[in-house]
Amino acid sequence: MKAILESKLGKKIHKLIDKESKVLIKNSFWVFFANSYGAGLAFLRSILIARGLGAETLGAYAVIIAFVVTIQEIVKLNVALGVIQFGAKYIQEKRLDKVVSLLKGSVLTSLVFGGISVLIVGIISFFTYDYFFSIKGLHIIIILYAIVNSLSFIDNIGRCSLKIFYKFKINAIVQIVMDTFEFIMVAICIYLYPKNIEYFFYTAIITKFINSLICNIAIFIELKVELKGYLNSKISLLKNQYKELSNFVVGNSFSNTLKTFMNQGDVLLLNMFSSTAAVGVYTVSKKLAYSILTITDPLTTSSYPQLAHLSAQRKYNDLLVMLKKITKALIIPIIIFLFLAYIFRNDVTTKIYGSEYIHAGNPFFIHLLGAAQGALFFWSLPLIQSMGLTRIRIYGYIIALISQAIITFLLAPKIGASGAAIGLLVGNLITTLIFLYFSFQRIKNNIVADLN
Repeated sequence: MKAILESKLGKKIHKLIDKESKVLIKNSFWVFFANSYGAGLAFLRSILIARGLGAETLGAYAVIIAFVVTIQEIVKLNVALGVIQFGAKYIQEKRLDKVVSLLKGSVLTSLVFGGISVLIVGIISFFTYDYFFSIKGLHIIIILYAIVNSLSFIDNIGRCSLKIFYKFKINAIVQIVMDTFEFIMVAICIYLYPKNIEYFFYTAIITKFINSLICNIAIFIELKVELKGYLNSKISLLKNQYKELSNFVVGNSFSNTLKTFMNQGDVLLLNMFSSTAAVGVYTVSKKLAYSILTITDPLTTSSYPQLAHLSAQRKYNDLLVMLKKITKALIIPIIIFLFLAYIFRNDVTTKIYGSEYIHAGNPFFIHLLGAAQGALFFWSLPLIQSMGLTRIRIYGYIIALISQAIITFLLAPKIGASGAAIGLLVGNLITTLIFLYFSFQRIKNNIVADLN
């Protein structure tokens, strides 16, 4: 009887979870563990920051972060995506020498554009400081933050290199160490110097630098073993593919710039059309709502290298089966979660962050709708990236960004944080629909071509 039950159970599980879904779940486990741990600390950290800084100071902090990140996203080349896209291809070809050349070229490019981005942040902040920022005397802090944030360009390359070798465990361990250190530093700073934005920024800068250092040392040690014997490969090994690499990287970098405008520019727009306090309310509501992506971010992180491998192998049927089954499994839990969140939206925000954030309930739920659709279709962005549809991705973000800006311009002066949240929600819905439509069209065309 036991053998029969096990056999039936095994067949049932086999029907529910296909081969590629099993690989995705396996790869996602460590990322999910690290993200869950990090999300727990981030949740506690957001409470400490919101209560310790207050809505007004928190709003000023959020504006500075959005200012630096948005400018640097314009300048930087997101070469990390190229590491996954072409790294997966080189591994498939068993050309680890090309993988090393790709990593060296990516690091060098990131260092150059990181330096340029810091220079531009310094120049723009010098001439526009009074227009964007309400707190005086933070010029040096803005430049220092831009310097340490530019190191994240290299951090992303290292993390992506681990992903293409499916080394998610070491990636997760590094992330856990970094999140723990950051939480401890923030807690100490808030406890000793509440409502002091300068000390808080210096803490964030030091923490970010140390975390970046630890991250890259750990990644280098791990990959040194994996790529032993190929470390002397020269960047010039890829000279015949410079054009292909540059077209992919530049196109996707522009797409990421537009994406950052959507997800960081909303803070700058709200700051222009409303108050710094409204930005503070908007920031906590957005942070809390998008914590739902802790569940699906590991799947997103794991799915891109896997989708890149499946696309390189032209296993489109396996790809479609995996996406269909994963999405169906998420629909009902997300609907139930949204229903409960709507009922308790005001209680959640005030109980967690305090009465000062009483107006965060509605923007919180609006953001939650955006986070929910992002969780349901977590694979839409990795899919369009793996299909190589760079131009479509750019057009999608442009349409979404224009729509978001218009809606925010019309609604933010009247309903504050809720108006900006609606603008972001519409923008995210537009990009998802565009990505899904054109990705499936490309897959359909490729399947037809293979049959012929």
